[in-house]
Amino acid sequence: MLMPNPKRIKHKEIRALAKNAKGRIKHIYLHWTAGRYGQAFDDYHLNIDEHGEIYQTCGSLADLKAHTWKRNTAAVGITLCCAYGAVLNSRWQPVYNGYEPTELQIAQMAAVVAILCHELELEISFSTVKTHAEVAFLDGYGPGQDDPDLRWDLLALSGLPVTKNLRPGGYLLREKALEYSKLFEHSKVLEEMPQMQELNLLAE
Repeated sequence: MLMPNPKRIKHKEIRALAKNAKGRIKHIYLHWTAGRYGQAFDDYHLNIDEHGEIYQTCGSLADLKAHTWKRNTAAVGITLCCAYGAVLNSRWQPVYNGYEPTELQIAQMAAVVAILCHELELEISFSTVKTHAEVAFLDGYGPGQDDPDLRWDLLALSGLPVTKNLRPGGYLLREKALEYSKLFEHSKVLEEMPQMQELNLLAE
């Protein structure tokens, strides 16, 4: 459901949310809303907007949300506010209608995954962090599986700023999250910087 006036938060608040949910979360699922920029939905725990803004749409990360079919227990749902009108072409490549995932959204999602996994003591791997597209393939409702309720969130993403080539979204996000995890471990400066400066550093 569309959520008016969601609460904007920074990495410090995400760490606090994760610490409070420690021991109760086993998986993180990554989505897009299939809506427009600026629209946050309460089906997810965290929404990430066009310029990397993070919105909290839960009371606790342990809240039961309806983000991933049959996989919502002990799971956090993170979503990008984007992809309205997006379709797949015949080669399974995304075609966007003006609301494509932005570089800052992708960077911020990976940074949030890194923070959550650190605080929740989860490894950053396919076993714990998946896109909805990856889950859909496993559970029989992905592209080419003839399910009318097809899902392909984050199936393929640009590897910007390194490359403009499309790469499997889950691999790209986990790779970036691992890089950010190392950065967080070796630097305290991020905790002291305003959110947009923080994002500019992460997106480099």
